Amino acid sequence: MKKLWKENRVLFMLIIILFVCFCAIVAVALTFFYSKDVGSYGSRLDGIENYPIKDKDKSTYKETLLENEHVSKVSLSIKGRIIYVHIYYDETTDVEDAKAIATNSVDLFSEDILSYYDIEFVVHCENATIFGAKNAIIDHVSWNNNREVEEEEETNEK
Repeated sequence: MKKLWKENRVLFMLIIILFVCFCAIVAVALTFFYSKDVGSYGSRLDGIENYPIKDKDKSTYKETLLENEHVSKVSLSIKGRIIYVHIYYDETTDVEDAKAIATNSVDLFSEDILSYYDIEFVVHCENATIFGAKNAIIDHVSWNNNREVEEEEETNEK
């Protein structure tokens, strides 16, 4: 045994170091992938129970929007701290009126909800889809600048 140790001392030391490194990697990986009490949102949803949105609030929002003659369908869903609102308009509604109706609908939510949740609008009208967003710390809705695509006329120069 002494002879084996003397002849392969470096190899044994490398095997021991390799084993220790492997154990350390496994320990770090286990704590990283199997940490306790961490959901898919991390700590971003801490305190969400203080700002509940009840089904009654959702249905009131939908019913109020559907009272508008231009609105044909409304869907509302909540994921984390974001309220997703899809509003479908009839063919006679232009984009600016659709944006105005969606922007005014923000007032249907309480101040507590507006201070905690972000709102994402998807407005469907006139063969166009417009996206808008209202952050919890900002008072206005920001809209994307969807512009109609103008096709360039091809000229044949010969």
